This record gives sequence, structure tokens and C-alpha cells, in this order.
Amino acid sequence: MRKSELFAEILECVAFETEITKEQILSKDKYQDVVDARYMLVHFCHEKGMYITDIARMMRFSRRAVEKMISKTENGKANNENKGFEYRCLRLECEGVFRRHMLSYRLYNQVP
Repeated sequence: MRKSELFAEILECVAFETEITKEQILSKDKYQDVVDARYMLVHFCHEKGMYITDIARMMRFSRRAVEKMISKTENGKANNENKGFEYRCLRLECEGVFRRHMLSYRLYNQVP
């Protein structure tokens, strides 16, 4: 699968599950639910092996901004208990979205 197709598929999945438009996710909006959806998008893309520079280019964000998103989700802001809790909730939400998406993908494409 091409990088652009993978990115589009992940963006579609995150937008569907969070009920936030793709345009909002790719915007610079600072509303918490939009930021969480953006972090989920970056998390999944990075987890699927996409390079930071490719993610940044497709999102039209700086490389540094994407690096910060990845850093925050991986570290979970361990020094701040509240942020650590938020990270754990976001991580669980990411895993749930991914499982549902993969299950529906397998059912739709009849993959074992």
C-alpha cells in the first residue's frame, strides 16, 4: 500500500471514529477533541512505519510539530500525573479504534 493511501485510510478511520471532519483534524484548531484526533492520526501513522517527514508533509505541519506529537504520546508526559492519565486514556482509545477498524476491514475484504 502506498504511503498516501495508508495516510488517507488512517485519516478516514480517525475521522469516522471521533466524528471530527478530516479538514478539522488537519487544521490548526486547538479544541481538545480535535487535538486528540490529530494525535491519534500521528500515532497510527507512526506506528504503521511512516516516516515523520512524510506524516508532516501530508498533514501540512512542520516536522518538529509531528515529532512533538509523537514524543508526547510515547512518553505520556510521565512528569505530570494528569497528562499521564490523559495519555493512557488516549492510548486506550487509539487501540480500540484500531481494533474496530481492522475488524471491519477484514470483514469487508474477507481477509482471514
